[in-house]
Amino acid sequence: MSTINKGLIASLIIITLLIGIFWGRISGAYKIYSLVDKVTYYLNNGSDSYNLLLTGTFGDEKSADTANILISYDESNYFLADVTLKQKHFIIKSETDSTLVFIGPSNLIVAAEGKDIGNFNAIKLLGNILKDYPQYNNIPQMSFVKKLGIAGWTFFNSSFSEGENEGREYRIITFPINSSEIQLWLNNEKSESYNLISKSKKNNFNIKISINKNLFKTDIPRNKETKIISVERKELNTAIQRGALRAGGLFLENNDPPKVDEKERSYGKGVLKYKNGNRLFLAKGTHKEIGEAHGALLKTEVRKMIDATLYTICWVYTASRKSWFIDDLRGAYEREAPFIPERFQEEMIGLANTSGISIDEIRLTNVFPALFHCSGFAVFDSATVGGTLYHGRVLDYITELGLQYYSVVSVIKPNGYNAFVNVGFAGFIGSVTGMNEHQVSFGEMGGGGEGDWDGMPMALLMREGLEKANTLNEAVNIFKVTPRTCEYYYVIADGKIPDARGLATSPSRFEVIHPNEYHKQLTKPIKDAVLMSAGSRYEKLVERVKENYGKIDAEKAIRLMDRPVAMKSNLHNALFAPQSLELWVSNAGPQTPASSEPYTYYDFKKLLDELINY
Repeated sequence: MSTINKGLIASLIIITLLIGIFWGRISGAYKIYSLVDKVTYYLNNGSDSYNLLLTGTFGDEKSADTANILISYDESNYFLADVTLKQKHFIIKSETDSTLVFIGPSNLIVAAEGKDIGNFNAIKLLGNILKDYPQYNNIPQMSFVKKLGIAGWTFFNSSFSEGENEGREYRIITFPINSSEIQLWLNNEKSESYNLISKSKKNNFNIKISINKNLFKTDIPRNKETKIISVERKELNTAIQRGALRAGGLFLENNDPPKVDEKERSYGKGVLKYKNGNRLFLAKGTHKEIGEAHGALLKTEVRKMIDATLYTICWVYTASRKSWFIDDLRGAYEREAPFIPERFQEEMIGLANTSGISIDEIRLTNVFPALFHCSGFAVFDSATVGGTLYHGRVLDYITELGLQYYSVVSVIKPNGYNAFVNVGFAGFIGSVTGMNEHQVSFGEMGGGGEGDWDGMPMALLMREGLEKANTLNEAVNIFKVTPRTCEYYYVIADGKIPDARGLATSPSRFEVIHPNEYHKQLTKPIKDAVLMSAGSRYEKLVERVKENYGKIDAEKAIRLMDRPVAMKSNLHNALFAPQSLELWVSNAGPQTPASSEPYTYYDFKKLLDELINY
């Protein structure tokens, strides 16, 4: 036998031995490749039927939450989601002619009948959530090379064994991830079934997935105390899908905040810029042109904001109030609409036209009731270094909604009206925090009286003041003579004087609070200061102003807004220096209030000059 033949035979023997030795790894790595390939296919295209069962404990030992999630789907006529999480129970059941949603422990059913858009393909919805999120949008579109890379990592890093569960044999692949181990149990008999198991101090879970025709069934609980709300099926199905899409996105964002690409873009008479990773929107022209630029340049952000404020919060509100949130919001808009100036309606139409979002969704979001629990102050003359006026505004709201990820500082110059800077959010044309070119600044605080809707929506009243008030007195008069909704409190300052006023308002009440003036809700007045907050937060604000009296500069004014003056739900903070038209803004992080985040500086005068010359 030739030397070459002997070498070839030896090589074949060695290769055969290696394959035998590593066959478990090779076949396991191939199974992972095949599984990843199937998952990416399903994420893009869905599946015509599946079962998913997830049970386990999530979080660390001190704050663990249990979850039981069951989902069944058949493309022809059936969808079921039965979810128990954080002691709350939700069932969604959709068949050919009806959709039912049970919410426990509220003992509430939201029901809808009739034909509509079909059932809910949860696997495809998961794919859409991933596609919608920059850090993970490559998963559904994973390339062959990346799939091969995952299989290769599995081959070199994982361990392989076999086991039995419920009479079925499984191939077990154990992945070492951080300080814990995750096991994937694979079964490929007549039906595909998978178990994903994690056991660690931080997270324990057991996810069971099978793709077959054996659908789970669950009955909707009913008793004589059950309340049933009937709604239009298309609206209910939309609220389920878009609410779930945004809730899934928020889960990802709160663990890994979205990143902006910081590419400057323009449309019509508007431009989207960035500063320190924060959006800066500049626009001029008619109100409709401003709305069109807003919708075109912030299309993605507007969609996410509306999904959060209209559809995600819908389920929280509906469960707690036992009333369909969208109907209640629609009723509020119908009563407020006669008081909304036509130019603001035109701006919302422009926003709808270019964002591709319905005008009804835009309008409802823009009259979203502002149930804020906030603080505000103005300090000047003897209270500050050099007598400079500083107007601080603390916005406390539900940071879990993720509004901070779609915040925008806007510099707007409408034809025939004052230019202004607005610290707000994509899709929201009103203002809760702003300053105009005439050195008049505004901030608001929410109160009670929800349901008193016969007036101009608070945020659009604030916008009215920004666009029309040239002085402090003019601003106060606008708020006095304009029909108002609910109970709100305001701090308005004017850098030209300098001076400030607090307002305590409702539809029938209008009280003006001067600096160093006692009020039954503000019992510790201070000279050359207007301080508005509530409870212990007010007490702390007063204490800080007294400690720094006469020494307050921009940095000390910012620190006045630190916790606990700001709440844990502190969404954004802004400090205005109206005399120089400067401002500093911070937004909440995923787990931190705005007061703990860095502030970004803006020169409104310089930005306005840039806009005028654009």
